[in-house]
Amino acid sequence: MKGDIIPDGQFLYKYAKPDFLPEDQPEIPFGIFEDESLSCDWAAHQLRPEYSFHIFEGKTVILRIAVCDEIRNPTNPKQSRHKQPALAQIIEHDPVSKGDDPNHPDIENYSHSLIRGKKKILVTSAIARNSEIYKRVNPDDLPNPTELKEKARVMQEPAFKMGPALIISIIVIVILTLIIVLW
Repeated sequence: MKGDIIPDGQFLYKYAKPDFLPEDQPEIPFGIFEDESLSCDWAAHQLRPEYSFHIFEGKTVILRIAVCDEIRNPTNPKQSRHKQPALAQIIEHDPVSKGDDPNHPDIENYSHSLIRGKKKILVTSAIARNSEIYKRVNPDDLPNPTELKEKARVMQEPAFKMGPALIISIIVIVILTLIIVLW
């Protein structure tokens, strides 16, 4: 749910344009992680990152970030036991509904998450150390744009939604069960 803290050991996907990560460059540049509200997708909810709408926008390099305390609570490199509270990061689930994102008003992204906090070199280097290039997507291998958007929408929906009909059915069953038990 929105605002849930993502625990250590989980993974996030960050999408980048191939210009920032040429194939002959093995290191991930720190600059990719500088946003104070760093937008990512939580891997637990984004089962097929290669179908994300970000891929369709040309961000065809998928980075995988391992959520850990080193990112959450950066330390002074000269005195590693001294945490830097001013640079602490909040790593949270932040699902996006249609209309929430002015740049993508038609997109729903249940997997959307944020790494929030000041991004000084201690933080961006910690994120880079705990990241890897997960996949480079070849745009020629992708389905047509309409099909891609549909697959992205389906893959980013929550696994289970309780609609009004289901809720009413559950209430009726509970009431009938109580009537039978108390009869």
